[in-house]
Formats: sequence, structure tokens, C-alpha cells
Amino acid sequence: MVTKSKWLLFSFLVLILLASLGACSSNPTTEESVDTQDQTEEPVAEETVEGNELTVGIEAEPTSLDPFNTTDGNSATVQSTMFEGLLRFDENMDLVPVLARDYTYNEDATEITFTLQEGVTFHDGTAFNAEVVKENLDFVRDRDNGLARASFFSFISEVVVNDELSVTIKSEEPNSAMASYMAHASASFKSIDEITKKKNDESYNLDRNPVGTGPFIFGEWRDSEHVVVYKFDEYWNSSEAARVESITFRPVVEASTRVNMLKTGEVDLIYPIPTLNAAELENDAEIDLYVGSSTDVFYIGMNFKEDKYQDLNVRHAMNHAVDKDGLIAQISDGYGQIAASAIAPAVYGYAGQSIYEHDKDLARELMAEAGMEEGFKATLWTRNTTEFVSVAEYVAIQLSEIGIDVDVQAYESGTLFDMLDAGENTDLWIGRWSPGTGEADYGLRPNFASDRVPPNFNNSGFYINEELDQLFDEALRTPDQEKALSIYADLQKKIYEDAPWVFLHIPDTIIAKGKNVTGIYVLPSGAVHLNQADKK
Repeated sequence: MVTKSKWLLFSFLVLILLASLGACSSNPTTEESVDTQDQTEEPVAEETVEGNELTVGIEAEPTSLDPFNTTDGNSATVQSTMFEGLLRFDENMDLVPVLARDYTYNEDATEITFTLQEGVTFHDGTAFNAEVVKENLDFVRDRDNGLARASFFSFISEVVVNDELSVTIKSEEPNSAMASYMAHASASFKSIDEITKKKNDESYNLDRNPVGTGPFIFGEWRDSEHVVVYKFDEYWNSSEAARVESITFRPVVEASTRVNMLKTGEVDLIYPIPTLNAAELENDAEIDLYVGSSTDVFYIGMNFKEDKYQDLNVRHAMNHAVDKDGLIAQISDGYGQIAASAIAPAVYGYAGQSIYEHDKDLARELMAEAGMEEGFKATLWTRNTTEFVSVAEYVAIQLSEIGIDVDVQAYESGTLFDMLDAGENTDLWIGRWSPGTGEADYGLRPNFASDRVPPNFNNSGFYINEELDQLFDEALRTPDQEKALSIYADLQKKIYEDAPWVFLHIPDTIIAKGKNVTGIYVLPSGAVHLNQADKK
């Protein structure tokens, strides 16, 4: 069961471990460039708002305000104040109805039918209904529209309008995870009028004209300065109406600058926070830190086409050789936990296993049993960021103590992703993976299913296990969630025991806010939910 995240006082933080700077995968996260032209319409809300206002310091400005055209966490946080989907995740990664009242799967999990809320209107006054859902999903799936999230919805074969308040999403293959896909931040809906404007005029900029159903309405976007949203007085859900009059998002690249701005009261909340900066804030009586487990998992992948990784004893030896507690303490300033599965505890369907204890003597014995007492040479690829290089160098030292001579090679992330996708000359690599859907299937299948090997897929280690393939398909075929969870637990057990990865650690997410700010929670993905934010 996922443990509910909470705001922690500084006195409890000495035992809590490393900040996650955002959900990433072993495949690239594309950040689309943003057209810097001025918005084409004046803000609907008043230009000056008196009263309760919230200012948020973020590490970079959004790449777009269109949920269909972004993959970065900064954009998702800003968008979530204005846009809504059928479902969303709460702080426990449980599914919560939003624009849908409820949903049901058919018997073989190839269809999911949503019953929609009545009386919902967009910020432009148009109605939300089943036709809106269909138009949006057909629009994002159309590859000719060139949207960043087109592939995310590729599981959909057809969207059918049953009546004004009922819509069915169909998949050619059984897929009991469809509800989780529809809770993702990218599965948010815009006014049909906005889609029509784009269809009629290719130059119309959806990135700069967000029209959703959320509790906040778009105000303005001044490049490199701020994005402002205002309380929407006609919001359809009065019980969850905005509590502040406005939210201003200010991009501040330097973490130390964000920290100083929080200390002086120039901003009310900042994210993300590097671990060293978190320690700096520990004793400030006016600031609260949020520390919670992320959905990221750091690991060492290995290429099963290489003979040296074929023996299970070698793979177990590598897992026992790396001191993960030491890694978390030295590299991550103590913010994190040892990975006890191929997915993080915050992912729906997580089932933790007995970890590989750090034991160099056992690791050497296992190497000897595999006929590898002399060790071998290996190449370890990593991204060229400080965090990834530090992890790679730490791992290399640990593995050298059991005879594995590791050559660390650092590459720009896009180059590394291209190399992994090509599937040529891969040996070892440092990966970080997080499922955007927040559930076990997307957490496991891309990395371990036999049909996901390169080129252009995540199983960069060419790990083939037909037993797992059958379990993946069985889990998706059943709409019975308890049965599916049992299958995913079995999958995690088999994967962890077979050790296609060296399982490293799960970093923490760290957010800082003024003590007078309430009503905020942070998803394990790193996105911040601000819709109910308030200031005392």
C-alpha cells in the first residue's frame, strides 16, 4: 500500500533521503521549443486582482500550456490549474473522478466507458460533454497534428459517443490500465472551439491559448518572467473552487536563488530543491519541507547479448556488490531509499522484495561460482549530468572490488538515448525510469517485455523472458484489479530475482513552502497540485 505523503517539520528530516528533480525514463523526455509570440487574446480575468495571491518559484518556464504538447513537469504543474481530465491521481496515486462521475470496463478490458459530470463548462462558456472527449482524443492521436503526446494515446483504437454524458474508449488489445492513462496530466481537455480554431488556422497557437475547465483561468505569459492564472469565478465544482485569487509562476533557474526568494518571502513555494539546498532550509522556522518518495527508480541496465551477464550468479553478485546505503548517503545526501523492486513504492501495484544486502564476500563467491573469479571489463554509459556521473563513478568503484573493471563514459542525454535505442555496442548503463501513468504495467512492460527491445524501445538490455510476457498479457486482460495486482506482484518478484538490472535507489521529492501556505500536495511524479492552495 502506498504511504500518504505529508508535510514534514524540519526536526524529522535527518532520516529522510534525495530529491527527485522530475520523472524521467531511459528514453528521451522531449521538451518542445515554445513560440515566443505574444498571446493572441487578452486575458479574460481582470488584470489586477486584490487579495490572496500565491507566487511559485519553478526551475524553468513551461514549454507549452497545451497538455497535448508537453512532457515536462513544470508545464504539467502550471497546466493543471487550468485543465482537467476525466480522472486524476491524488497524493497516494489513487484514481479520483474529476470530469467523469464513474467508469466501467467491459468483460475483456478492451473498452472503458465513462459517465460524465453534468453542467461543466469551459472558461469560454462552451459545454463539456462526450463529444468534447471524442474530439480531443481524436485530435491528439492524429499524427498529422504533430503533438508531443500523440504516441501516449496510441493504445486507443476508437472513441465512441454513446450519448451526451457517456463515452467509450476502445482498445484493440485488452488493457486494464486505460483508467490510469486517462488520469495522466496529458489526458486533459480543451474547448472544441480551440480545436476548431487550430483546424481552421494552422498558425493558431494552442501553446499560448489554454482554455480548460479548471478552477483557474489563464491570465498572461511573459517570456522568462512569469505565467499568471486567476481564480475562475464560474468554476463548475463549487466544493473545490480556488481559494487564492491568483497564482504567479516565476521561472528561476538557479536553485540557490529560489531558496533565497523563499526565505525573503518573494515567493511562497519553490520546487524542485537539490538535496544540499534542502539541508540549508532545515532549521528555518518559517519554512516547511515536503519530502516524499518519488516514482523514479535508478538502476544499472545490462546487455543480455553479452555472455558475461548470462549467469544469474554474476547478476546477483553485482547486486550484492553495490552499497546502496552508501550511495544514498554520499551521492544523494541521504534523501532516498533502496530500490526493492523495478518500480517505486509510490507506483500503483508496487510489491517490494527482500533487497540484495551489501555483501562483498558473498559477491566474490558468486563470481567464483560463475567462473568469473578473475572478473571482466565493462563499459558503463551515463548521462553527463553531475548526479548521473556521480552515481556511475560510485558504482564503478564498488564493482571494481569484485573484479569488474568499469570504464565510465558520459554522454549528453539525447546522444545516450539514441545509443540505447539503436541497441548497438551497449554494455552497462545508468538508467532512471518512472511510469507516467503511475501504475505497474507501464512501470514494468517497457523495460522487460520481449517485444520492447531496440530499436526505439526501452528494453535496451535485450532481456527476453517468455514467462513474463505471458504474465504481462494476462494482467492487462483482466478488469479485476485485485487479480491484476496479484499478477503484477508476481512479475516484480520474478524480475527482482532474475536481476536483469542492478537495482539502486529511489530518490525523494523535495518541495519547500512558507508555513502560511496550506492545501498543497505533491504527486510522487514531482508535479505539484495547487488548486486548493491557500495562505493564512
